[in-house]
Amino acid sequence: MTKLFKYYNLHLQYFSRNVKLFLIGGLFNGIGFSVFSLLFNLYLIENGFSEAEIGKILSWGSLGSALVAIPAAILLERVHVRKVLIISTILASLAYFMSIYSKILSFIFFFIFFANMFLTVYRVSIAPFFMRNSTKRERIFLFSFNGAIGILSQLIGFMLGGYLPKLLMSLNFTDSLAIAYEWSLYLSVIGSLISIIPFFKIKQMPIPETRKRFINRFKDYSWQIIIRLMIPRLLVGMGAGLIIPFMNLYFKLVFGADSSSIGTFFSILQFFLFLGMISTPFFVKKMGMLRTIVLTQLFSIPFMFILALSNNLSLAVIAFIARGTLMNLSQPVASNFEMEIVKPNEHAFTNAVSTLSWQGSWTISALAGGYIIEKYSFAWSFYITIVLYLLSSISYFAFFRNKKSQTAQ
Repeated sequence: MTKLFKYYNLHLQYFSRNVKLFLIGGLFNGIGFSVFSLLFNLYLIENGFSEAEIGKILSWGSLGSALVAIPAAILLERVHVRKVLIISTILASLAYFMSIYSKILSFIFFFIFFANMFLTVYRVSIAPFFMRNSTKRERIFLFSFNGAIGILSQLIGFMLGGYLPKLLMSLNFTDSLAIAYEWSLYLSVIGSLISIIPFFKIKQMPIPETRKRFINRFKDYSWQIIIRLMIPRLLVGMGAGLIIPFMNLYFKLVFGADSSSIGTFFSILQFFLFLGMISTPFFVKKMGMLRTIVLTQLFSIPFMFILALSNNLSLAVIAFIARGTLMNLSQPVASNFEMEIVKPNEHAFTNAVSTLSWQGSWTISALAGGYIIEKYSFAWSFYITIVLYLLSSISYFAFFRNKKSQTAQ
């Protein structure tokens, strides 16, 4: 562990001032929106909305995310990323604020749609921003460290989100749980707005020159590479959508675990995810990007077999943590790999297509996953996911085994 911190400290010195400011802002942004994601459904239930209505609200949010991905890429080719970070954060926060303030279902649909749209614009801008503000020597550390910051912000956000309503009620601010949820959500929005302070201090970098119209550039994109990148991304997203949204139900329905136990399992997973993220550069240094992606996905497959077949809760929890850590370890590497393998003027567009591929496949497979679990069993969702992950790994290796980027360290 000491060696790990020394290794990171060496490469952290290479991070530019812009990158450090972004990471600070991203931490506050992640904490605020993590509190919101934890409490919003509970707030809706407490205010009398049904599960079906909440499902429709979440679907509108997913639709907003999917529709804006490509337009966000076009925007990033013309506008400084600093402006995008600031404006998208402000507009997303405003839309989330109004989704809390609005008590009419149709208004909530509207504001959640735009909130997720603006938040996706923010997320699509991250990878191109990193590519413009870093060099190859520290880039894998940067993508991995950003992933670790995301996990840390979620962990802090979930802890705050669980504590805030109780704190407000204990301080006699209100004796209504619905109002405690509401004001906790308002505070989460304010917390996310803190991120614009470091964002304002980011120095604007020159935008890569694009003289052609978008239609002409669209034709000139490296479609053969982009499509090959997206096929394994789609397969992983489809597999993840079949199982990840239902893991809490898996522990409850298969093993009879209560909510506090399930919360403990997920908290332990967050801890190992953090360790996995910061360890990623060591794997890349030893194996290169491509082998790290392929092997971590393949090594997660035996643990999914355990989840499908096990009747032992302890064994299932170990498999759950191992599978989650291995699969998430590959995500920052895959993002960095995508950016390294395409041209600089294709970074924003490729990242947008990647976001669309993941979001779209996840949304569709999550709908299918609920049907498969209800009609057959959790085991069948794991079996299908195993096949999809295996196909994804084969695709990565078949498409890119001869590319120089696989050995980037």
